Amino acid sequence: MKTSNISSLTIQNAMRLTISDAQNQMVEAQKEVTTGQYADAGTELGGQSSMAINLNRDSLRLQSLIDTNSLVTQRLASSQNALDSIASSAQSLQETLVALGSNTDESTLNTATQTATTALDTFVDMANTSSNGEYLFAGTNTDVKPLTSYTAVDSNGDDSAAKQAFDAAFQAKFGMDPSDDAVSTISADDITSFLEDDLEPLYTGSDWTTTWSAASDDTMTSRISKSEIIQSSSTANADGFRYMGLASVIGVELLGSNFNSEARTALVNKAIEYTGYAISGINDERTQLGLSQERVTKANTSLATQKDIIETQLNDLVGVDAYEASTKINNLQSLVETSYTLTSRLQSLSLVDYL
Repeated sequence: MKTSNISSLTIQNAMRLTISDAQNQMVEAQKEVTTGQYADAGTELGGQSSMAINLNRDSLRLQSLIDTNSLVTQRLASSQNALDSIASSAQSLQETLVALGSNTDESTLNTATQTATTALDTFVDMANTSSNGEYLFAGTNTDVKPLTSYTAVDSNGDDSAAKQAFDAAFQAKFGMDPSDDAVSTISADDITSFLEDDLEPLYTGSDWTTTWSAASDDTMTSRISKSEIIQSSSTANADGFRYMGLASVIGVELLGSNFNSEARTALVNKAIEYTGYAISGINDERTQLGLSQERVTKANTSLATQKDIIETQLNDLVGVDAYEASTKINNLQSLVETSYTLTSRLQSLSLVDYL
């Protein structure tokens, strides 16, 4: 019989391999404790790996929709706040006009004009509201500011296109400027005709998109679930915006003019009518977006429920017992410590000690 010598070096190498293997297992066990899932699901599941992959993909897709919906929710909320400000300004303008009636007191007229100016400024500012780098009321032209300022003057001293269009229309109709004292000769029928036949079409027709608005008629849409798409924005080309612009400009340009009482009454009545259209139109937009908000909320509830079900199924496949994984780590730590101790003792062995 032949025997082979086992050197202390061989034993040390065996201990070193044991330590290395135990450390690798500890890394995997620690990962399992942290994630609650197998460190190597493919090895553990075998033929069921494809099912785990499919479930994980479905969970990620649902989470992506939930994340996208949070942006949609933010856009809708910001749109509602802006529309609320516009509606409040329109309501304030209407109340001022109703209280004004045929009043010719200069102080009262100045106050009414200032109210109209404030309403116009608020309207333009709110219509140009942006969120996450997108203009909310630009339709699908989200990178373009929807409305130009009516009172803006360019570097050449020229008025805005909307202001020029108003001045040209008034001059063409009456042969004078609104500030001319001769406007007192304009009859109630004539001012009504001007508002209905000359000025209103500039706002309700195609001129709106050439003098005021750079928005598109098409609104933004968003997919909020696998099968549901909603309107997620409004456009400054909607009727409520057009009539708000019209009513505000009438107030700014004409309330302070020297009209006779009959013409002023006709003017104020038409302005009140247009303000009513603005309020109604803006409220229609708010209602539509409110319905979208409700659908997003319901979609999120459904998506969260679906995601919970899928993750429960996924956890049944790849989930690990945290207690068992922790116990495994403790055992491996004990093994590594024991191996280190044995290795240390082996390294301290010397033939000299036995001579």
